[in-house]
Amino acid sequence: MKGRIWICFMVCIIAAAALFGCGGGTKVVLKQENYVPAFRAADYSRFKGKTVIMDNFTNQAANTKRWGYYSADNNFYYEATTYLESHLWYCFQKAFQHAGMKVFDQTYGYGAYPYWWGVTPPPARQNAALKDAVEFQLILMSMTDQESKFQVLLFRGGEQKFQKDYTVTMPAPSSQDPNELEKNAYRLIDQMVTTVFKDKEFRKVF
Repeated sequence: MKGRIWICFMVCIIAAAALFGCGGGTKVVLKQENYVPAFRAADYSRFKGKTVIMDNFTNQAANTKRWGYYSADNNFYYEATTYLESHLWYCFQKAFQHAGMKVFDQTYGYGAYPYWWGVTPPPARQNAALKDAVEFQLILMSMTDQESKFQVLLFRGGEQKFQKDYTVTMPAPSSQDPNELEKNAYRLIDQMVTTVFKDKEFRKVF
């Protein structure tokens, strides 16, 4: 009898861990298809028509999970429908396109799938039209619903042209409604993109 009680107790513990193991009590679902850039494209007309090759993003943020991140108070968990770095990649792609940029992914112009993640990409591309294109890498260092720390690297012709760390902050959300929190998460991405766009050193590479 005691054995059965112990088994039932352990089953309950495991079930509770599965239910609450994500941290914050409320899950906010993030979908890249729901992200619509809200910044004015005209404010960043310098980038219109520019070509950028987006390399894979890398997540090195110890305060995140594979699929998402927590609120600053740890009461909410923002979960993407794909890996967090992939979610950010697709959102940045939409933001770059919103600004009028010509966006290609890292496989374009290669005969085989390249991997480099934070190191200098190979200089040779089969597509000669893209040989001088700027390649964009992003490494996520930390992320909550109020702050994002990340590093941006730019390459051209296999040579690194730019590297800089950024910190973007936002005020605490004024609502705890999941729909509003989702919108707030997309505005944080807007802030990440526009902070980079406003950087004079970043702009010089283009």
